[in-house]
Amino acid sequence: MKLDWDKIDGLSATLGENGVCSNYSPLYAPYTWQCVQGLKPGSSVVFTQPPLPFKCPGAPQKIVYLTADRLRRAGTLQACDLQYFVHAPVVFGVPFFARELMKVVRRYGIKAHFQQNLVAVDGAAKTATFEAVGEDDKGKRTTVTFDMLHVSPPQSPPDAIAKSPLANAAGWVEVNQNSMQHVRYPNIFSLGDVSSAPNSKTAAAVRKQAPVVVRNLLRMTEGTPVETSYDGYASCPLTTAYGKVIMAEFIYGGKVTPTLPLDPAKERWIGWWIKVTGLPLFYWSYMLKGHEWFFRHNTAFKGDAA
Repeated sequence: MKLDWDKIDGLSATLGENGVCSNYSPLYAPYTWQCVQGLKPGSSVVFTQPPLPFKCPGAPQKIVYLTADRLRRAGTLQACDLQYFVHAPVVFGVPFFARELMKVVRRYGIKAHFQQNLVAVDGAAKTATFEAVGEDDKGKRTTVTFDMLHVSPPQSPPDAIAKSPLANAAGWVEVNQNSMQHVRYPNIFSLGDVSSAPNSKTAAAVRKQAPVVVRNLLRMTEGTPVETSYDGYASCPLTTAYGKVIMAEFIYGGKVTPTLPLDPAKERWIGWWIKVTGLPLFYWSYMLKGHEWFFRHNTAFKGDAA
């Protein structure tokens, strides 16, 4: 997916300085840490979450909680003002996890503003301007000051895809969401961020999509019907503090499908270990070597109805 920095007026000109940072680029992520380290009592810290789709739906809020946890450990959390501006009407698209994450938001005293979209940044003046997208106050603009502004940029399909015959009206490769086969060109398959499948854009989704695509390519060469077994699985290890993670796993329709036999709503150290140590080993040494077998996610889990 393409990072559309220029869709936000003034952002490109100040990114990487004036307290404006982003973990969405390796060029600016180190500056995020520099900004966090420089926070003092009384600092105003602003975080943004763009319209979907964007890479890793949990990423914009992970930095919010990690920053808040660092301030808590330093004893300065209550003396700082943390604001989180979210384009969506909820903090996370799966209601089961949204409820738990709002508990984290309240625990840290973060001020969450929903249906707000970042439209402009003035780095020299240290101001960020947001536009309301909800029906009640649509178009209304609000400008806030900041000492640190973490921006999660709007994102879109690459131009090569969006301008091709493969794309749908929104610019994504138009596929069947279960087989990953193109709906108009049956000899073409797509997986990962550029596909139109309405799953979260995560590496965990690719892990489940890749074997389906491979089997379907083989089925086509054999002249047998393609399978439709991808269920929209995605996983977001939601870092809520240093050493704590809510492991959000779900499929199409926002149905919660945990892999481990543990309450998926709880913040756990095992989730932190999986994210920091387990997943890198799993991706580099197992998945990318062509190995496929893994524990199945539990599609019979009933807790998401609560």
